[in-house]
Amino acid sequence: MADFKTHLTVASIGSSIAATMLFAAAVASPQEVLLYFTLGVVGGLLPDIDSDSSLTVRLLFTFIATLISFLVMFKQRADNTVMELFIIWAASFIFIKIFIFSLFTKLTVHRGIIHSIPAAVAFGCIAAIGLNRVFHFNDFVSWMAGGFVFGGSILHLLLDELCGLNFLSLKTKKSSGTAFKFGSLKYIKETIAIYMLIAVLFVAMPSHTYFFSVIFTPQTYEHLEFFPNGKWFSRLYAEIEKTDIIK
Repeated sequence: MADFKTHLTVASIGSSIAATMLFAAAVASPQEVLLYFTLGVVGGLLPDIDSDSSLTVRLLFTFIATLISFLVMFKQRADNTVMELFIIWAASFIFIKIFIFSLFTKLTVHRGIIHSIPAAVAFGCIAAIGLNRVFHFNDFVSWMAGGFVFGGSILHLLLDELCGLNFLSLKTKKSSGTAFKFGSLKYIKETIAIYMLIAVLFVAMPSHTYFFSVIFTPQTYEHLEFFPNGKWFSRLYAEIEKTDIIK
């Protein structure tokens, strides 16, 4: 299996590329790009969140607790005092970091159903629903954010699966086939539960109409260029020259 540093690097690169494409296609604002990138990185670490004592799970829960605490604080009235806002932030952080973390570690088994494709789907749905219902992001942003969480998780599973292959001896390791999976007979109850959870989450998902109409429309990407036709960074040079002329 790949280590924490590798998962973090791959998730960061993958999320950066995807978010940059959305920005270049004028589908995402700079603030949304940062949101998507962050959630893509989080998604890239989520499959290992069931490891009770790993660096990944401790860092990830700390990051998630911090992020959610700030989002909760941002939703409070602007006339709250500094101490009131801080207490709200601290209470949210402690609740997630201590209570939710302890409950999660008791209910999960490392490399169990959390480390699977349906869990990646569930992670994406939970992110979309949370952003839409709790923090009131619009349907499109919520769906896109959920997609980044899902995509990051899938990258994690694929990377672990590739690491399970010994390319030099053309033999598979014991871990091969255990990462990129749709379920587990060993954890059949958990497998059934995750699919039931997905069914419930799909009902609660925000409307997908506008999201699909934008993402699957060719016109969205018709002006998207991966490489310049002429001189590289010509627009940047033009802006610099324009600034020099004004001065």
